[in-house]
Formats: sequence, C-alpha cells, structure tokens
Amino acid sequence: MSATYSYARVLHAVGQVLDQIGVKSIAIREEDDGLFVEGYDSEGQFQLQLRYDIASLYDLLHKSENTSSEEQGVIGDGGLLRRFLADHKQEELIGALR
Repeated sequence: MSATYSYARVLHAVGQVLDQIGVKSIAIREEDDGLFVEGYDSEGQFQLQLRYDIASLYDLLHKSENTSSEEQGVIGDGGLLRRFLADHKQEELIGALR
C-alpha cells in the first residue's frame, strides 16, 4: 500500500463498513496484496470474511475521503456499504453469512 495512507485512515474506512454490517468483533490480517478481515457477531459467532486487495482499499479510501456533507446522511443509513458492495464483485466477499 502507498505510504500516503496511514493505518488510521485505512482502518477508519474499513471500520465504517463493518459498523454498518453490525460486526461486533474483528480480526484483521495484513497480506502482501491487501487486508483480510473476519467479523463476528455479539455472541462471538463467525459472521463474514472480507478480502480487500490494494485496488479495493484505494477505492474505499478515495470514496470515504471524497464524501460530501450531503452524502453523510446516505452513509449513515448504510449507503457506504451499499456502494462498496455494488462496486465490487461478489467473489471478493468470502463466506458472508447473516
């Protein structure tokens, strides 16, 4: 990942998506080509796995940074998650359960 993106910015963008899904506990592993995220519900049960490659992390950060104040309401009701899912192919979501 480019040095221009801090862990704080990356984790904030990923965290917004996880909050909207309702994940209560996470495990994040940095890989050579991006991040591997596992989410669990409040009972500790496996909920989902997400694999963010470099390109999808860049897109997520770019959208998060360029969100206008008008879009804040849309993001608050799950808009960011809907946009992310619409922009990425289903095979990037590994075992999403709910």
